[in-house]
Amino acid sequence: MKVTVDGIPLDLPAGTSGIDAVFAAGRDVPYFCAHSYLSPVGACRMCLVEAGTPRKGKDGELEKDENGEVKIFYFPKPMASCTMQATEGMHIKTAATSEVVAKSQAGMMEFTLINHPLDCPTCDKGGACELQDRAFEYGYGASRFGFDRRHADKHYPLSDFVILDQERCIHCKRCVRYFEEVPGQEVLDFIERGGHTFIDTQEGGLPTGFSGNITDICPVGALLDNVARFRGRNWEYDHTPTTCTLCPVGCAITVDARNGRLERIVGRENRDVNEMWICDAGRFGHSFASEGRLTRPLIREDGKLREADWDEAMAAMNRGLAGVHPSHLGLFVAADSTLEEGVALERLAAQLGTGNVDHWPRYAAQLTAPSATLTDVAQADAVVVIGADLGEEAPIVELRILEALRGGMLPTEFDHGTAIADLRLTERPARTPEKLAVIGRESGLWRHAGIQAASNGHNAVARLLRPDTDELRAALALLEGAKQPVVILGADVLGSGTEALAAQVSELASRTGAKVLAIPAGANSAGLAALGLLPRDGAAGYAGLGDAPAAFLSRLDPVGQGLGLPRGFTVVHDTHLTETAKRADVVLPAVTNYEKRGTTVNLEGRFLALEQAALEAGEGADLIRTLTALAGALGVRPGVRGLKSAQAALHERLGVRVDGLPERGALNLNVTRAAAPAGVPYTPQLWKPRMRPVTREGETWVERTRQLVEEKWALPMYVPQPVQPGGDD
Repeated sequence: MKVTVDGIPLDLPAGTSGIDAVFAAGRDVPYFCAHSYLSPVGACRMCLVEAGTPRKGKDGELEKDENGEVKIFYFPKPMASCTMQATEGMHIKTAATSEVVAKSQAGMMEFTLINHPLDCPTCDKGGACELQDRAFEYGYGASRFGFDRRHADKHYPLSDFVILDQERCIHCKRCVRYFEEVPGQEVLDFIERGGHTFIDTQEGGLPTGFSGNITDICPVGALLDNVARFRGRNWEYDHTPTTCTLCPVGCAITVDARNGRLERIVGRENRDVNEMWICDAGRFGHSFASEGRLTRPLIREDGKLREADWDEAMAAMNRGLAGVHPSHLGLFVAADSTLEEGVALERLAAQLGTGNVDHWPRYAAQLTAPSATLTDVAQADAVVVIGADLGEEAPIVELRILEALRGGMLPTEFDHGTAIADLRLTERPARTPEKLAVIGRESGLWRHAGIQAASNGHNAVARLLRPDTDELRAALALLEGAKQPVVILGADVLGSGTEALAAQVSELASRTGAKVLAIPAGANSAGLAALGLLPRDGAAGYAGLGDAPAAFLSRLDPVGQGLGLPRGFTVVHDTHLTETAKRADVVLPAVTNYEKRGTTVNLEGRFLALEQAALEAGEGADLIRTLTALAGALGVRPGVRGLKSAQAALHERLGVRVDGLPERGALNLNVTRAAAPAGVPYTPQLWKPRMRPVTREGETWVERTRQLVEEKWALPMYVPQPVQPGGDD
């Protein structure tokens, strides 16, 4: 359809909102309530425009003016462009060309600021506040109201992680719509009416899971991240776009660091993966990255660990490994190690001639069924989840399933980005639970499922193929009757270790036409399995760690898992002094995944980039540099010595170029993944113990925050003061 914005002709798809037409023309209009992934409601009334359309006369032809041009009939009042659909021949005027619009927007800004507190100097949102920016751009610049502002609760904890300042709330309703439309939880709403309206939650506070997203979408400083609160101003942070590796989803995040400390994590948009949502663990569980870090190597002398430099550590490794044949050395790494680190380990293992390599956690299964993407999940007309607790394994997958239950409508993408207001999205959307079946143990997804079947994970797929209960028969019929079915497999199925599982999943996929999304155990298990970092030549791998004559362990804690230590010389590479590190012969300081450049492969086979945040790590080193030091201690020249050589080796090994990946990552469903028996049971746990940092006397951060709230001195509440005479503020 043809639309004209400020005299600029456009050709737009039918159904485009007025606000997206404005941005498609390269023009600007302010808004507070509109959001790309939420329903448009026109609550803030800031995106006003003048709009008009042609009109047909009695003869059926478009009416024309005295010059023979098609006449445009404008609506009598400015319209909210986020809830207005652009139509064929429509003309739109913004504040750039309309005095009426400019005055209307300035008036709305004045109304918004009537009761808004002037506490920008102490507000964490300062420097990143949409209200600040828009008041400067579109406001009058001075207030005509001299009365005292309305007061409400300040520093009001909605949960351990989210703080509400009711005075700053501008009633845009983003947070209310988010909970209703995305995680499907009705926990926030407007209370009272008119000038007494305020936002609050039901008793019990906000549910943990995805609550932190409201701190990202709040346009003002009303909802704040309590973990990052008062840690710095927005312009003081070093902002690093990277990928989260807490789970296999690979959400896009921005890491904010200040003075070498990780202070805040916010969600970043990746339409194909997490859209722009992240889980609470990924947002709030980052304090370990700057607390209690190992910053120097440690070597054992006289039975005790002491600090040393890298040269001393290499010398200690040389002495300790002198009597061990290189082919007997075990090399074990965490499953969230990058592809570059994995290929460096693979090359070193080949040089040493050792087959005792492994990554953990991982599963033994190797599936050959067609793979599903996260977009496939969101647009599926039937989803069957088998043996998965998505809240612990891959939380964002749960949100994509809920997206499918409300119609699977993904916002349109324009040249200016994701649609700001997609008119197909509606408030309080109707959900279709009959499209979802959950088989396995009870989990958070059960309340959304129309079919619930209790089953043990080790035989769930076999029972679904030959159902013996009404629930399983209904789940199989759901898959067989769907056009775009998706089956999601979790830990209870993949960790069962049955040899027949791959054949059963393949039979289920071919019989129903379903795509399969198998959730790996680790953030980069798929990538490390593609590199073949698994036991070979009869080696026992990580499960047989106790029999290894010597071992190198990177960011693994087998003692903490109850597996014990190797019987010989042990080198540990870790960020913190774990139980395993306390018993090791040499401890080398590592860096977290927030401090790495590299690549990871998520659960759908998408290659995603990691970038290095500006964190203080002392003498910590990534796995590539550490393996170079280990090789030097063994008298071997490593085949991979840095990031560039690792990326070249990856291109040679996998046929994939990982340097210069697009922002959304690169999907590759054809990478072959090796498999081997795992031997070590794994129970997914999203919130690791160290993600709840200890503050003093053994208290966790959550316990300490709750105590401070009760003492009412760390979170000062508003105390009414005598009303002062009005003036020009």
